Amino acid sequence: MPLILPIGPMYWDTYIYLDAAQRIKLGQIPAVDFLAPVGALDYYQFYWLQTLFPGGQPTLLAQWSVLISAAPLMAVIIAAIDKRSRKIAFAILVPFLIFALCPINTQSFHSYPGVNGFGVYNRHTSLLLYVLTSALVFLPSGRKLAIIAALTMLALFLTKITGFLAGGLIGLFAILAGRFMLRHLLLAAGIFALVLLGLELNHGMISAYLKSIAALVGMNEGLLLSRFLTVFSIKLDVILAAAALILFLYWLDRGALLKNLNSSRQSQTTEGFASLLDRDWLWIGVVLVAGIFLETQNTGSQEFIFLWPVLLAMLLKTSALTEKHRLIVYCLVAFTAIPTVTKVVHGTLRFVAVAPTYVAAPVTDVKTMGLVSTRRDVMDRAELLESHYAQNPGAYRQLAEQDQLPSWQLYSELDYQMYWIISADRVVKAIKEFESDNGVRLNNLMTLDFVNPFPWILDRDATRNIQIGADPFRTVGSLTAAEEASLRATDGVLRPGCPITSARILLQNVYEKTLADRTVVKLNECWDLLLRPDIKLSGQS
Repeated sequence: MPLILPIGPMYWDTYIYLDAAQRIKLGQIPAVDFLAPVGALDYYQFYWLQTLFPGGQPTLLAQWSVLISAAPLMAVIIAAIDKRSRKIAFAILVPFLIFALCPINTQSFHSYPGVNGFGVYNRHTSLLLYVLTSALVFLPSGRKLAIIAALTMLALFLTKITGFLAGGLIGLFAILAGRFMLRHLLLAAGIFALVLLGLELNHGMISAYLKSIAALVGMNEGLLLSRFLTVFSIKLDVILAAAALILFLYWLDRGALLKNLNSSRQSQTTEGFASLLDRDWLWIGVVLVAGIFLETQNTGSQEFIFLWPVLLAMLLKTSALTEKHRLIVYCLVAFTAIPTVTKVVHGTLRFVAVAPTYVAAPVTDVKTMGLVSTRRDVMDRAELLESHYAQNPGAYRQLAEQDQLPSWQLYSELDYQMYWIISADRVVKAIKEFESDNGVRLNNLMTLDFVNPFPWILDRDATRNIQIGADPFRTVGSLTAAEEASLRATDGVLRPGCPITSARILLQNVYEKTLADRTVVKLNECWDLLLRPDIKLSGQS
């Protein structure tokens, strides 16, 4: 019973998972044998779930694969909370399920409904931070909390480093606020270190991961300030409401805070210092700061969902407030929590509602990549684009040479995303025909484009040592000796030309010296095959 989903903006980000899954299937190790934009756990979870459901819709598999790590941890947390209060357990569980199941971001890049192919690992990071915050707030101090915290931090570290740093900030505050005894802290640190050591023994997986992070930071270090401004502009509604709530709670707490401050000065104990910090407005403030930092690299996914556990913990104490103060707190919590939920649920309901009226992709040779659909008028345009691009190469090259795309938001346009699948289907057919006509088999393939799902589609090997999700502006650096050797050994390199873009030109320039001696075979009007020079075709001596 295959599910066909409406295609959404930047949908081709999903194909990175397909590329990684094929590499893992063939024994490649993330960060060791290929570079990736995020940690290895996301790709292994996708690979495991795809193995169980080989006919599954790729974006849903990618979205739901996080449950392999997050669901068991949340189950333990919910079971512990349920012993105290079933209502609180459900109040934590229901939002977790909503955000885990809905493959939708809060930020929209297109007016028509569709499934977001981009930001999947960002949504995973936010969900794992939801698990971590729930544990730190609601589990009693002890070994169970230490183990859950260690495993969640491991999952964050192996998913995306910015999520790990945000979780580290929240975890550090929890330690200072007295949520961990020393022996439990040592237990958590020991579990974390032992697992990383075990993974490091797998061909230096962790050290290679850290090196790739350092390289990515070096290529993107100038973007941090602008990203902060982007976060504030996009999420001003939530940030302002949360900030107002923090200030109001501080105002209500100022008397008790001053009293505790005087007591802690007299006692000068660790417990006194912890009681100063273990305050609702500080918890919310720290989690908000962690969320803002996270969003500088994850803008527009399911940001700030992990505020809810600390908001809920605060709400449970409002019975001590006056009716007037309680009403103000309820209103500010609503303004903080509701926008994210409504955007995610609304986006999901929109694509579910329109899906029956959409037409499926007219493709046959791209496996489950073809389980997408779009509006009839968008599909009509997508089917025309290849011939249009082929007939007007000069116009698009002129734009590319001035660092301009064919349209300002090309990769967010539904027609382009659907066209890419149609074009991929045509080139797969052309590759099969070329191999049959010439008596050859291309054992490994690479693409001079952002994504390379073709080894997965054709069940071939993929070029090692290179970046998957190849963005020459953010992730692809200068050619290394290892990359050069792998490229020279690659049987076939696919070069798209419809349309030529500045990113494709830059990628060709990066790999140019390894491709100069290759035989150029025109597969169709939009794709060239750069064949390794020593491969003999039938009829050649």
